[in-house]
Amino acid sequence: MRVPLLSLEKRKTTFNEVELGFTLEEAINEANRCIQCKNPKCVEGCPAKVQIPQFIKAFREGNTNEAGKIIRESNFFPSICGRICQHEKQCEGHCILNAKNDPISIGGIERYIGDNTVFPERETKNGKKIAVIGSGPSGLTVAALLSLQGMNVTVMEGTNTFGGVIKYGVPEFRLPKEIVARKLAGLHDLEIDFEPNVKIDADILEEMVKNYDAVFMGTGVGKPKMLTNEGHELKGIMNAMKFLVNLNQSALPMISPGEKVVVVGAGYVGLDAARSAIRLGGKVTCITMATKEESYAAVVEKDYLEAEEEGVKFIFGVQVEKFEGNEHVEKVHYKNSESGVLEADKVIIAIGQQHDNESLKNIIKIGPDGCILVNKNKQTIVPNLFAAGDCVHGPKTVIAAITAGREAAKAIIKYLDKKDMEKAEAEQRKLIEEAIEKQKTNE
Repeated sequence: MRVPLLSLEKRKTTFNEVELGFTLEEAINEANRCIQCKNPKCVEGCPAKVQIPQFIKAFREGNTNEAGKIIRESNFFPSICGRICQHEKQCEGHCILNAKNDPISIGGIERYIGDNTVFPERETKNGKKIAVIGSGPSGLTVAALLSLQGMNVTVMEGTNTFGGVIKYGVPEFRLPKEIVARKLAGLHDLEIDFEPNVKIDADILEEMVKNYDAVFMGTGVGKPKMLTNEGHELKGIMNAMKFLVNLNQSALPMISPGEKVVVVGAGYVGLDAARSAIRLGGKVTCITMATKEESYAAVVEKDYLEAEEEGVKFIFGVQVEKFEGNEHVEKVHYKNSESGVLEADKVIIAIGQQHDNESLKNIIKIGPDGCILVNKNKQTIVPNLFAAGDCVHGPKTVIAAITAGREAAKAIIKYLDKKDMEKAEAEQRKLIEEAIEKQKTNE
């Protein structure tokens, strides 16, 4: 059963959530369809390796809290991932019932459980001090898991809004801000401290690694890629993240009803921008260098189909040749599989994000592609400075960032446990040496 959708008429004119979610009865009925495979392919398809049959079994037996606990052992934010994960390509795409084109709606069940269970309680404080730089999916995962271990965690965010891409980069119709706010409130209940508007440079980072037991970097990729074609400097051309951030943070639309909008790029950010522009009353055409087949392989097909239903037009296999206009953009010329011209009042560039870590080179190693270099334990060249997520592996999915954050949290715990053991052994050696010395003196 597919998760019920908002009516097309409302989808085109409001930012209300498109997927309405299951009722309890619908979620249980869907869970009862699971045949509890002995070798569950759905788990293989999940980047976080959530034990899907286990949480479904617990849920349909009436143990919703236990189901939530099972999910959060691998993915701390089921409410979020239940909404925006690529379930059709991942867990549901590997479901054995997908052979009949009727996979279990794992995402819908996960979402219901996430919305109706709370975070576990934290252990007694142990005095360890942890700094987390960046409040995106990887940073919040690290903060939550270490706080549950009794550590004192401070999350430092460079902007005035916490949540990273899940707060400002995903439009309301896919992930309501109220859901993110509720999860952030849950992290406050874990006694995690949040500090906004913290700008980190090499000197500040160097001080932090001295003052904290461990520091985690989950800064993501915040610098947009832009085109340099003729006319790229014309007014009315903007990057997609700026458009989405303005829309999410200040409700500043940047598009007026009736305007012709061209979106360059048709990945998730491009689709989010295009569908947002539709809701603002724009007449939207999305162009991309990728073929239709390549696009459908990279992004869940239903998202393209929903965008088309809402009024987004697509031209595949073409690239921008130049922008034309008198101070303000008026036309977009494109070429490749076909050539043509699109009238445009606004152009939104959605061709990806890139790293901006140059200021940190004095303390950590940065790869040629701008990625922070770490070892298999997510450590940088500074032993107590860890990093994971998009700032390490480049732009990927939210669940990939959450998974990387979970691995980093485990590595930090292991590192601190080893430090404690070494300290205890050193103290024990000192006591033995003092005892031997005292015995010699008495003799």
